[in-house]
Amino acid sequence: MRLPALSLLALVTTAAQAQVTLSATPLTREQVSAFYIARGFSATAIAPYAQACVLSFEFRNAGRSALRYRLADWQAEDGIRIRPIAEWDAAWQKDGIPHAARIAFRWAQFPAQQEFEAGDWIMGMAALSRRPSGQFRILARYHDDKGHHEIVLDPLSCAND
Repeated sequence: MRLPALSLLALVTTAAQAQVTLSATPLTREQVSAFYIARGFSATAIAPYAQACVLSFEFRNAGRSALRYRLADWQAEDGIRIRPIAEWDAAWQKDGIPHAARIAFRWAQFPAQQEFEAGDWIMGMAALSRRPSGQFRILARYHDDKGHHEIVLDPLSCAND
């Protein structure tokens, strides 16, 4: 039996504010597990991350001035937040996960904070602190020389596995 291919593009949520664009794509547990197992994690070690709601973010600055963001300033509903890379890394270091695997993890994550010049963009994965029960939204804050701004990604959902 051949199953139809699922296009991840159908699951992308994109929002824009002025010349700044933010997109999020939910990743399945299988996708996340396969990616990190290929980079040195065991299936057991990566399971807590893969079972979280993992999103692949893309952030683009098409404007003419620099901007800055901090993931700590982003929020979802019901107290859900993006779990910091440092929390994952501390747990894995304690559990004896190889250093090379932890470096690969950090490199694939959406940075905790970033400054973008005009034309810059970045992408990476991030997991929520807990899996929402249904659709949700993320309020993403950033600032530039004109002040503080917000982009709302809505509706978002975790990948159905």
